[in-house]
Amino acid sequence: MTAQIESTKDPNVILRAAAIGGPALIPELRKLSIPETSWNTVGGAAELSLAKLGDEATYAELDAELNGHGFRYSVGALGKLSMVNTPRSIAMILANLEAHPGPITLGCETDACYDLVPLIYESLADVVENAPIKFKGKYRGSREDWLAWSRHEIPIPFSISGEFQDPYEQCLGRKVEWGFDMALVDLGAAGDQRAVRRIRKYGTMGYPYHGYVGTRAPSNLIWLRHDYVETSLAQLGDTKEFGVIVAHLKTNSFQTEIQKLQIIGGKDAVEALVNSSNYLNTVWGGPFLKALAQMVENPPLPPDANPTVENIRKWKDWWAKKEGRGEIRESTSLRVRIEGHGLEELVPGVGVEPT
Repeated sequence: MTAQIESTKDPNVILRAAAIGGPALIPELRKLSIPETSWNTVGGAAELSLAKLGDEATYAELDAELNGHGFRYSVGALGKLSMVNTPRSIAMILANLEAHPGPITLGCETDACYDLVPLIYESLADVVENAPIKFKGKYRGSREDWLAWSRHEIPIPFSISGEFQDPYEQCLGRKVEWGFDMALVDLGAAGDQRAVRRIRKYGTMGYPYHGYVGTRAPSNLIWLRHDYVETSLAQLGDTKEFGVIVAHLKTNSFQTEIQKLQIIGGKDAVEALVNSSNYLNTVWGGPFLKALAQMVENPPLPPDANPTVENIRKWKDWWAKKEGRGEIRESTSLRVRIEGHGLEELVPGVGVEPT
């Protein structure tokens, strides 16, 4: 892992390695850390990783960037602190925003001006369990709400790794805490019911349909947090979340829902695809037939079969004849794993590194 972070130009490799390696990586991270650089550089990612791991000298650096080196560095420090996600980093952000009550206007050089402040609060809402974003059941989370809340509440950053004794599951939990939501799917595959309570909590945080992890997501997936939450809970036996996925096969997100069912695997997932209506019965049915052929042994048609009425009927008749007892391939059941670099098995040629 040390060799990997020394040679990488990808800040997400630094963040992922720090999540896995923890304090043992602090000496190497200190070599790579470069103050006053953006989080999306290797030096900036190393700096924020050190802060997340509790390094006092790094907190002092970030405090100086935030409060003493001018607008440019203050904005960069806010970005890094919003990814550190500790009570201390959150308190630093809120104190700075209270001391500077005006907007933080960016983007005007390209005639696309915007205020960074609401985006900062949105990022905090994604990671703070007790965030003040609801008022009388409605999502609000105004600047005034946050600042009033910060004067009498201690922020509680989301955590899940402490629920487990198994080192592998603890590692996956740390990845989630570091912003790699795709690790939720591996937690689901592990089958540990102790994960359910915290994953459900995670699904209630933030604003609805926010939480896209951007460059940290596998290149073949464009998922929001709720997609990972639904999939992992369905893997762990949550019939309600499984039903949500199946219902969405009838929406424009059907290809995403097909991916989820391939990851979940098993008889119920295959049956949901076979018995789906709407897109399966149109020219858009190709992804359904491809997925089904990858999920069972000795399928009646190859993965590239055309979604004709005849071929769709062949699948339905074949599954009915098997009475739902078609042999499910192990590789597309609970052993499918998502890491920070892509899908294994479901997307040929995309490798997955071991934890």
